[in-house]
Order: sequence, then structure tokens, then C-alpha cells
Amino acid sequence: MNSVRGYYIIMLAALLAGCDLNSSAGEKKSGIKTKTFTSSDNSALNGATIKNDIELEATGVKVKEVYLLDADKNLLKEHITRVGERIYVVIKVDTGWVKVNGKSFVGASERISTSSGVVIVNADDIFKEYETTGLDAVDAKVISLSAVITEVKAGVENFVVQFRVWDKMGNGEIKGKYYFSLAK
Repeated sequence: MNSVRGYYIIMLAALLAGCDLNSSAGEKKSGIKTKTFTSSDNSALNGATIKNDIELEATGVKVKEVYLLDADKNLLKEHITRVGERIYVVIKVDTGWVKVNGKSFVGASERISTSSGVVIVNADDIFKEYETTGLDAVDAKVISLSAVITEVKAGVENFVVQFRVWDKMGNGEIKGKYYFSLAK
């Protein structure tokens, strides 16, 4: 960890519930690559809109939309950021989380590595503090995780973020990853 240090922050659903970004399948708006899955692509993601070249898998949950935001919470146009600026992955879920008394019990993990495989952040259960109380079921429909690189060694400029969100009361799970670089 001498060469690179990372830091993560988690934002809850309520902060981004007002964000609504629309795009058509395969359309590029402002250079943003978008794909809307059809049942022939992957039945678990049928109808999901995935932006920013995010690689995604889902089981037991219906994903509505997944995209990246920049530090100003605008749709990320390029996979480039600066030291100290956050990138947010926003996951909008249509259905699938088990609800108990209006609460959903989800877990989330995030792993940030350099392109050479050096792990700089490994957060196993970001929502652990909500294990007994749960999240409001409406808030759990929009999960936002953020990554920020606070310090790097010269020559390290490419990163991969792997994330997982799962239902602690059911079988719903979303796994994905995205890549980004630091501005030179």
C-alpha cells in the first residue's frame, strides 16, 4: 500500500433519487456509450440500461439503469478523473430486494485496484451498519457507491473498480466493474 492509497465513500439512495438520465439503446449522447439489454442478451438484465461501458451481471433482481457520475454528479463523459475527485456508480433497481416491514437489507462491497492488480481499497460490507435496521425499501432502489483516489505513485494512472450489491434476505445480487484513469 506504499505506492498507492485509495479511499472510498458511500452515498445512500436518497441523495441521488432525483437523478433521472434517459437514453436510447446503443445511442451515444455526448460520447457516452449506452446499451439497453434485451432478453436475447441476458434475461436477468432484460430492459436494463447500462451506460459508461460498465460490465454488469444480475441475478434475482430487475435492474433498471446503471451509470457513472462525475464529482459534480453529472453523467461521466469520459472515464477520466483527477486525484481527490469522486466517481459515483449509480444502480437503479426496479424490483427484487426482499422487503420486511418496509425495509430492505442490502449489502455492498467495493474493491479498487490498479491496472497491475495492486488492491488499494477492499471494503467488504459497506452497509453493515444497516444490518439490523435495514434501509427504507424505496431508498434501496437507488444505490450509489463512490470511488476516489487520494494519492498515487508516479506512473500509476489506470484503475478498476469492482462492486457487488446483494440482498441479505434473498437471492438478489448485482456484480459489476468499471475502469477509469487519472488525468495527466
